[in-house]
Amino acid sequence: MTNSSVLLAPAPASSYQKTTSLHQDLLFMSLTKLFGEFDQSLLNRIEPLLEWVHIGGGECLFRQHEPGDCLYFVISGRLQATILTSDGKQKKIGEIMRGETVGEMALFTGDPRSATITAIRDSVLVKLSKPVFEQVIMSYPVVAINVTKLIINRLNNAQTPRKPIKKPVNICLMGAHPGVDIDQLADELFAQLARKGTAKILTSRRINAEHEHAGLAQIDRTDETAYLHLTKWLEEQESQHEFLLFVADESTRTGKLTPWSHRCLRQADEIMVFVDATQKPSLTPIESHIRQAGLANEHAQTLVLVHPAQTPIPQHTAQWLNYRPAVRAHYHIRAGSEADMARLGRILSGTAIGFVLAGGGAKGFAHIGVLKALQEYSIPVDFVGGTSVGGLVAGAISFGQPADIVGQHMRKGAFFNPTRDYNWFPLISLIRGGRIEQMIRNCVRDFSGYEETDIEDSWLTLFTLSSNYTQAREEVHMRGSLVKFMRSTTAIPGVFPPVIHGNDFLVDGGTFNNFPADVMSRLPVGKIIGVDFVIDKQHELTIEDIPSPNQLLRDKLRNRKNKKYRLPSLVSIMLNSTLLYSTARRNETLRYLDLYFNPDVSRFGLVSWTAFDKIVEKGYEHAKDILSGLSENELNAFRR
Repeated sequence: MTNSSVLLAPAPASSYQKTTSLHQDLLFMSLTKLFGEFDQSLLNRIEPLLEWVHIGGGECLFRQHEPGDCLYFVISGRLQATILTSDGKQKKIGEIMRGETVGEMALFTGDPRSATITAIRDSVLVKLSKPVFEQVIMSYPVVAINVTKLIINRLNNAQTPRKPIKKPVNICLMGAHPGVDIDQLADELFAQLARKGTAKILTSRRINAEHEHAGLAQIDRTDETAYLHLTKWLEEQESQHEFLLFVADESTRTGKLTPWSHRCLRQADEIMVFVDATQKPSLTPIESHIRQAGLANEHAQTLVLVHPAQTPIPQHTAQWLNYRPAVRAHYHIRAGSEADMARLGRILSGTAIGFVLAGGGAKGFAHIGVLKALQEYSIPVDFVGGTSVGGLVAGAISFGQPADIVGQHMRKGAFFNPTRDYNWFPLISLIRGGRIEQMIRNCVRDFSGYEETDIEDSWLTLFTLSSNYTQAREEVHMRGSLVKFMRSTTAIPGVFPPVIHGNDFLVDGGTFNNFPADVMSRLPVGKIIGVDFVIDKQHELTIEDIPSPNQLLRDKLRNRKNKKYRLPSLVSIMLNSTLLYSTARRNETLRYLDLYFNPDVSRFGLVSWTAFDKIVEKGYEHAKDILSGLSENELNAFRR
């Protein structure tokens, strides 16, 4: 791009700050990405017109509906975009990382800001005002074409069903209890992340040793030269690594925050607070100090509960989360468990596997067979969710057991026959629902050893989905009673009674979303595996009117060969009618999947409970056929 037109006069020197060479390089890359062809001479002329902005973690850059008169380049750090929902809550819609821009739509349209932008961590931005932007376009018209293409691409990407995961680069690890060995946990996590990209552990001791400066890591802003030297070095490390583990000093376990620990918090894209799950769930001294001082964005915090190695199932997680309502997520790990740390590594690296299961009555036991095949092929499951019987099986899988154990416990439930308690006065449902609730309670007790447990107590992150009959919407359950929400997700309208939740009636989630792959896509998963049962059975009708009840009854008494009427049963019509909307959305749902299983279980009925073993085997054989047809590289994409 070459043009001799004169740009606006340079801004006063006070409006921008001297930057590092790394910042200069990143600015040049950002301008090139936005404007297209760009040379150093033009950068030299534009840079004095730009404003360097330093924003602290948790600070707001601009708010939704404010006037928009500039855009920002993110030179370092990370921002979060949120919108205000109809119920007055802030909903996260995305993150803006180093090298990206925010606010460019306002330069073209002049519309108010469409979202609130907040810094997740300390960030360095460059502000480009509308007058400067307009002058650039006047001098270099080709810029307008490139910016327009960029905006169109962004709008097109917004329409795609799956948004790419923006994995954290700077990860702060902080032990909050004396019993938490944060250095050991950091080493274990590093071993997992190093398999997925370049990684480095940063501790105050290691930094002091690497720089041969005994107190460098603990220097605060009172020594500006040394402080900025370390800042520059850390930014260089960030540019050279995919993952940096900032390990806070051990004193955080007793509530003391050193200058290095303070820096860890301010530099972090994600703050992982490791707590001893055997301790009281109230805020630890260090967490209270951080919250009161506003030292970190709570929405960037993840709670990791560390359990003793032999813990069968977590308990009372809700109490921990009630004290920390703003945490981004929570995960359970067992001390010394490589499998649990591998799961945490996959989540942080954006390679976690989500397993989503459709409803389908007794046919849904095929999910267990698919799980068995996945485990035989060493494909992990990190997040699991489903609707109706898919939610039921997902709840069983969330306990983290091998497929054979899952099948063993669920088989007992199937042969318990959950639909046998008919309602002789069907005022609200054909079946009373006592047996299916008892089946669910038995299953939960077999897996956990407890009569009751919560969804958030699961080893694997779990969701079930119900339809809110009262408010005409779907409800995704990630917290609360596991028994209750396994019961609500299977409460087929008219067949089982609805479940009362607060002031609402909840029924089977299949009415709204029988195959919730879209819900799974909103979780931090890199790959989504789905199992569905397609309704493609066609009835060839040779009649024009429905026969009378007497005619149908007589026909029922005939042998199969001599039957005159090929009609779906009352139960089939009722059950399949609840799935019509979900079935119509099937093609849309498939776009979310990376691996799709659709076992042929059409010969089994929705209440074929005693066919449990055959249905599981059907799922297993189908999944083996699909997986055996994949190349080693294709399989490894799910094993990373």
